[in-house]
Amino acid sequence: MTDMKTLVTIDRRVTLKWLMGALAVGQLAACGDGAKGLSWAELEAIKATGVGKDPDLINPSVPWPLTLTAAELEIATDLVDLILPAEGDNPAPSKVGVPAFINEWVSAPYPDQHKDRVLIVNGLAWLDEESKVRNGVPFIRAEASAQKLILDDIAFKDKVKAGLEKPAEFFGRARSLTLGAYYTTREGWADIGYIGNQPGTGDYPGPTPEAAAHIKGIIEAMGLKYTPA
Repeated sequence: MTDMKTLVTIDRRVTLKWLMGALAVGQLAACGDGAKGLSWAELEAIKATGVGKDPDLINPSVPWPLTLTAAELEIATDLVDLILPAEGDNPAPSKVGVPAFINEWVSAPYPDQHKDRVLIVNGLAWLDEESKVRNGVPFIRAEASAQKLILDDIAFKDKVKAGLEKPAEFFGRARSLTLGAYYTTREGWADIGYIGNQPGTGDYPGPTPEAAAHIKGIIEAMGLKYTPA
C-alpha cells in the first residue's frame, strides 16, 4: 500500500446534486443494519444552514463545510474499494468519487446525516486502531489481505465476533452508502445494464406480454374487468 491515496476530486455542486437526489428517492436515508441505535464517541452537531425543502439544483451552492479529514478520507478510500472492488471495465468506487460523496453526506447538517457521521468517523478510527493492533501499521499501510481479515470479522451479519457489534454496524452503514452512491453513477448504471429513458420512434408498441399479464392479474385481483386497449 502507498502512503498517500489518489483521491478523486468532485465539484461540490455535483456532490450536492448527488446527495439531494439520494435524499429525494430515500434510497440511502433509511438503509443500513440497525445503525440508528449505535452510540460511539459523540460528535458536535454541524452548525450550518441546510438547503431547505426546495433546493436550487440548477445553480446549487453548498452552505456547509466538508468535515472528514485527509486521513479519514484515505481510510474511506481503501474501505469503499474493498467493499466493491474494480472488476473488468467497472471502476473502483474511489475512481468515481464515492469517498467524496460520503464526505458530503456525513457533513450535511441534518439529523440522519449526523448519526451517520458519528458512525463513519468512529468506524474509520476503529479500523485504523484495529490495524495498528493486529498489523503494527495504520489501516492504509496494511496489505490488502490484512485489511480484508479485519473486515471479515465485521462484514457478515451472522458471523460478527463478540465485542465487534458496533464496528459491524459501522460497516453495514458504510457498505450501504458505498453501494447506494456507486450505483447512482453512470459507471454504476452501466454495470447493472441500466440505460435510462430512451427516445422511441413510430407507434407505441405497448407493454410486453409479461407486463400485460401482470397488470391483468392486479386489476382482476381488485375485482375489476381487464380491458386491454
